Amino acid sequence: MKIVVIGGSGLIGKKVVTNLRQHGHEVVAASPSSGVNTVTGEGLAQALAGAQVVVDVANAPSWEDNAVLAFFETSGRNLLAAEAAAGVGIMWRCRSSAPSACSRVVTSAQRWLRKN
Repeated sequence: MKIVVIGGSGLIGKKVVTNLRQHGHEVVAASPSSGVNTVTGEGLAQALAGAQVVVDVANAPSWEDNAVLAFFETSGRNLLAAEAAAGVGIMWRCRSSAPSACSRVVTSAQRWLRKN
């Protein structure tokens, strides 16, 4: 199964990518450093092509209130449009500044993926 991890080079994203690969999934670690920018949309179509699942654990690059809001609104719109265009069927998002909260979401998602 092809799974795209948005924020795949970050603290949580790296762990998710490693875990999914260990379970035999084809995983794309998508991040600005890999040419995928959810704010501008750059690289999204290519990264999501053929994906069945998107796990989004990206964080805003700034914690200033307006910047955070703009990041999540813009990246969310761009991701939803790209996912729909690519025919992605399953999307998991974790939008929390608490790594433990995202870890619980991702752990649940990984359990589901292992069964399917």
